[in-house]
Amino acid sequence: MTEWKRIMLGAPATTAVSSMFDPDKADYLPSDAFWLRVSNKNAETIAIICDRIIETDDFVGFVKETGMFAEPCTRHAIKMDLSGKIGHAGGLWVHPKARKTGLSQSLPRLVRALSVIHWGVDRHCGIILSGLHDKGFGAGVYGFEREWLGLSGDFRLTGKADRIYFIDINAEEIARQQALELDCLMNHGTKNLVDFSAICGQGHDQAAVSVPLTNRARMNLG
Repeated sequence: MTEWKRIMLGAPATTAVSSMFDPDKADYLPSDAFWLRVSNKNAETIAIICDRIIETDDFVGFVKETGMFAEPCTRHAIKMDLSGKIGHAGGLWVHPKARKTGLSQSLPRLVRALSVIHWGVDRHCGIILSGLHDKGFGAGVYGFEREWLGLSGDFRLTGKADRIYFIDINAEEIARQQALELDCLMNHGTKNLVDFSAICGQGHDQAAVSVPLTNRARMNLG
């Protein structure tokens, strides 16, 4: 995670490192987080994303306690209890020259799958600021099933008023989503991640064609 932070700090078109993943600020064990790096044929980093497990009775409260917002900030009621064993992804960065290639769609789905396999999470939750929410990134790009306004106030990193939206998908929905999208990817002439990006924008209201992965199944992430 220290290497993830180093890359983020030197990456073009980035503004900050999330305190949720910063190994110098966040309190988690090395086994409770991982990150992925995508490189081109010249071994140059073109995209990264990270993920961690959070076990909590109140994910919204957990995020509030990180101090992203200056006090006082407002906590808004949401329609679901976000608790239990939660996979949380963030730190997604795609090089400006590699954007609109499907990486922003595929990498969140990949870390969700690894989160279920490695940790047996109950659900996967993310947080996005108002700019990404207003552009439809929560569902349309990252593929989450639900989203709610959870916190608002003065965002410390920018010093400006902003809003955090909580985005959520549970383990069964992850399995259903990925089974449907992988079927399209493998069996319907999809050629590349741009094609996959179009698939990701479709609704997934069909019955599951694959059972969720075994609870507590694990893998070696290297």
